[in-house]
Amino acid sequence: MNITTLAFAAFMVIVIAGYRLLPSRFRNIWLLAACLGFLLTWAWQFAVFLLIIGTVNYFLGRWLGAAKERRKHILWIGIAFNIFVLLIFKYSDFYIPQFSAVLVRLGIDTSSEGLRLLMPIGLSFTVVQLISYLTDVYKQILQPEKRWLEFNIYVLYFPKLISGPIERARLFIPRLDQPPSLTTDAIGRSFALIVIGLVRKLLFANVLSALLPAAAFTQPLNYSAQMLLLWLLAYAFMIYNDFAGYTSIVRGVSGLLGIELTSNFNTPYFSRSVAEFWERWHISLTNWLRDYIFFPLSRLLRRKFPNPEHIINFVLPPLVTMLVSGMWHGLSVNLLLWGGLHGAYMIIERIPTLWSPKVQMDERPKWQQASARLFTFTLVVAAWLPFRMDFITAKRYFAGIILPSHWLKMDFLWMSEVFKGRLPVGDVYAWNIPDPRVLLVLIPAILLDWVQYRNKDELIFLRWPRWVRAALLAFVTLSLLLVSFADSAAPFVYQGF
Repeated sequence: MNITTLAFAAFMVIVIAGYRLLPSRFRNIWLLAACLGFLLTWAWQFAVFLLIIGTVNYFLGRWLGAAKERRKHILWIGIAFNIFVLLIFKYSDFYIPQFSAVLVRLGIDTSSEGLRLLMPIGLSFTVVQLISYLTDVYKQILQPEKRWLEFNIYVLYFPKLISGPIERARLFIPRLDQPPSLTTDAIGRSFALIVIGLVRKLLFANVLSALLPAAAFTQPLNYSAQMLLLWLLAYAFMIYNDFAGYTSIVRGVSGLLGIELTSNFNTPYFSRSVAEFWERWHISLTNWLRDYIFFPLSRLLRRKFPNPEHIINFVLPPLVTMLVSGMWHGLSVNLLLWGGLHGAYMIIERIPTLWSPKVQMDERPKWQQASARLFTFTLVVAAWLPFRMDFITAKRYFAGIILPSHWLKMDFLWMSEVFKGRLPVGDVYAWNIPDPRVLLVLIPAILLDWVQYRNKDELIFLRWPRWVRAALLAFVTLSLLLVSFADSAAPFVYQGF
């Protein structure tokens, strides 16, 4: 069930009504039933498999909490179990072709789809949450959850299941015990988050996705540099608005249940360094990587190399952390390259601190902040190339942008042909002119982020005069209705993780 459909809206009305009207002792039972019902709309196997995963980790946590000895062994058993599940299901496309080749050499038929494994939706998000839970129990940051029902709501909670945010058990589970008190302000904030999410997903991400030609990402050298550059920008804003739109919608939906979810994005394309970008992009994953990869690795290396400026201490923690981020997204050379690029960016950014004290970005002149913002945005967008396509195609795409021979002269005679009705707008590619429809989507998408960034408030719109809010809501509603009639539906990008 896609969360942008009317079916999901009807589902939520039923869930919220039941959650609000039932006596408190039945609310969590109702909530788990809703989570399982949501999964059943995808496949019953998803519900059974994730319930098994949750139950295994529930008992692992109980075992870890009760153990007096060999607690580290139990922790590693739990981590190994979760990583094994991820390897088997998420990375099956990596090993199944090789495994099939071995079977063929042994004379075993592999023509059927029996070897293909059905990966439960959101498995990557579920696994990292469970690893954080077991680690926190081991460190005695929290006590193991003794209630099977509440623990499995944490695992299966449907708003965060498909694409996060990644929640910590020590923060999420206590919210289930709080009465769902909803004020008028809380309801207004929740609906505002849902509307902003729908705008990002349906008006920005889906439309940009429909305007991006698939051939550009397979045969990029067939197009001029100016078109490749615009399409790369469009892809950058498409993937951002797709993921940020999902997060905004589910935060609003969960807010209507009285359960707050973590904010996952904070205008990341206005960052002034790559390190700041990761403080603003997929924040829940960044915090997980920091707490469970970067800090433990840094402490381990500092015990072996006490000098903080030692090259091992300087290079390995950020590089390994970002390589893990790449592997979390998928086991492929291009995603490892994407993660490695971000790790290298962070290392290079830290080099000046070796010989001069670090000056906070807010204390620097405005022109330095602006140039740092532009430079960071360029690096981040360039790194989307290996994220989107294989390494060879990414190199060709990059070459198509930087080679002077690909910057072809634009012929603006197309304008008169369009106005005369002899040529559709979409045929401007033949005239070496970027599609103006992409700009018509990019401009409001950038403007939305700029308003939120400048006011340091994602819901600044709620403070605007009532007549402005009413006019804006009417315009957004009309736009969403128009888009709903277009064939631009697309699944959420991070749904595949």
